[in-house]
Amino acid sequence: MTGNLSDISKERFYSGIYVVRLSELNKAIKSSIETAFSQTLWVVAEISEMRCNTKGHCYLELVEKEDNDTIAQIRANIWARAFRVIASNFKKTTGESLGQGMKVLLQINVTFHEIYGLSLNIRDIDPAYSLGEMARKRMEVIEQLTKEGLIKMNKQICLPLVPQRIAVISSVTAAGYGDFINHIDTNRYGYKIYHTLFQAFMQGQAAGASIISAMRRVKKQRRLYDALVIVRGGGSQVDLSCFDTYDIAAEIAKFPLPVITGIGHERDYTIADITAHTKLKTPTAVAEFLLSEILRFEERIMECQKILIQQTSALIAREDHRVRYLAQDLKHMVKEIFLREMKKIELNLHKIIRVTYRSIESNSNRLKLDASKITGALHIFFEQQHNRIRQNGQAIRLLDPANILKRGYSITYLKDKAIRDSEDLQKGYIIRTRLNRGSIRSIVEAMDGED
Repeated sequence: MTGNLSDISKERFYSGIYVVRLSELNKAIKSSIETAFSQTLWVVAEISEMRCNTKGHCYLELVEKEDNDTIAQIRANIWARAFRVIASNFKKTTGESLGQGMKVLLQINVTFHEIYGLSLNIRDIDPAYSLGEMARKRMEVIEQLTKEGLIKMNKQICLPLVPQRIAVISSVTAAGYGDFINHIDTNRYGYKIYHTLFQAFMQGQAAGASIISAMRRVKKQRRLYDALVIVRGGGSQVDLSCFDTYDIAAEIAKFPLPVITGIGHERDYTIADITAHTKLKTPTAVAEFLLSEILRFEERIMECQKILIQQTSALIAREDHRVRYLAQDLKHMVKEIFLREMKKIELNLHKIIRVTYRSIESNSNRLKLDASKITGALHIFFEQQHNRIRQNGQAIRLLDPANILKRGYSITYLKDKAIRDSEDLQKGYIIRTRLNRGSIRSIVEAMDGED
């Protein structure tokens, strides 16, 4: 406390304790602060909260962070007249509106109010510092991505020739998403592009985690899609700040599908755009890009078809001429070969006839001699066979049963079967005995054994 604190209270003691009134204490604090901080100061801080009332006054919460931990915090205000000038100058210089999350260089007066306490009265904001700070943070992230080899990783993935299956990360209420879908579905070419929305917050503190979560959901179904599109339709630098973070940029770089971004207006360019496969200005430009890729493929097919038809027609014409020439040439060759072979056949035929005549003449005498020999041999063979037949006939006549019977022999039959053994007979059998002349029937009385 300052030395004049004893002059602000008439109540010197209470039960032996020196006592001051709260209002007197706050006045003393105010006086001390105004004395200690009589000059304006330039202070670096981050805007953690910002709100404006209906009268145009702006109220802020300023913080200082170290490793994402808040190590200092204080309230601040910008009165309406000053705020209009400061906000206008800041936007004109940076192209962005003052907002939450920005690191700024402030010209302030330290004030203390007996009721509202300690606060900072902001007199001015240096926009050049904010520009440099944003650029520094972006550069740090870009350097880290470059060091890790992530800047061009997603660009190395080939975009399919016909990108027709698209996963889209956006907010269903975002105007940019509506423009994208409308341009895709009503395209003048009549192409069909299949698209699936994976919803996410596209601004605010929850945007970063929400977008990464949506990307991971797409990754699980990556075989269903040809590419990932991230669209939102622009906004302030603060609105787009999540796309300048390392986490989203790295997730895009490592994504297994080509990532196409359309998250800002023409003047917006984020780190996410740098690591994406293809960066386009607006969601409509993304839709036009996809359609142009399909159109380019169709044009290439049509051009290939045209070239194929031309080359095929030229080839057919050349081959037709060649075939006609070869056919004519072949016709002459066949005719020449035919005539040449006919001459050879006639020559060979005359040779065969001459050789045949000579062979017949040279072998004629041999044939006659061989025929004579064969005739003689056949005569002898037939004579020999005749004698044998005569001898066999004589033997057959001698063995004729009739001749045997004439010599006094007889043949005994049992039921028209000649009997050779007495064992074939039994007592009472009727047998017939054939003689040279006539036959005898008899009944078997007894059988004698062999004599």
